[in-house]
Amino acid sequence: MSTENEKLQKFISAVNEEIDAKVSRLLEEAEAEKESIISAAKAESESVSAKYAASEQKKNGSRYVKDISKAELEMKKDVLRRREELCDKVFDAVEKRLSDYRKTNAYADGLVKALLLMNVGSGSEIRLAPEDMKLAEVLKRIVKAEDVTFAADSSIKLGGFSVYSKEKHTIVDKTFDIAVEEQRSAFINSNAFAN
Repeated sequence: MSTENEKLQKFISAVNEEIDAKVSRLLEEAEAEKESIISAAKAESESVSAKYAASEQKKNGSRYVKDISKAELEMKKDVLRRREELCDKVFDAVEKRLSDYRKTNAYADGLVKALLLMNVGSGSEIRLAPEDMKLAEVLKRIVKAEDVTFAADSSIKLGGFSVYSKEKHTIVDKTFDIAVEEQRSAFINSNAFAN
């Protein structure tokens, strides 16, 4: 029996290492892409700003101040639009990679690992994306609790699962949707495109 436990622990450890490596690689690639995009945007902004400032210095005082103020406002609006576009681009790439990941056996292994680590109580409902319901039978064998049901949840778009405990009236959300949304919010709030 302990040999089976050791094998299970080795399997879980191997899956954890593979997932951690993939997540690290994705984050490094996203960070490198973000830095490249930010660098290009800053260079373009500085070039445009320098050209505009040089031509405006030739004009008289009050008109100069008014025009510069208007240009700065337009540049700030443009920077905000570009920030949003770049943020969308980064997270569209993340969502595409998640979509590709869901097509692999590693995705199913990751769901199995996550369920093994959770203490799913009796009478719980595990909610999956409708297209992931094909994994329900495999996952059902992993859960040790009784009367656990699986249901399709159309609000889950990117994968993962959530567990609703009918007894405790709680939901544990392990969906990629919430993880991506939290990362997007943190990315925006970190002022990643600040000067």
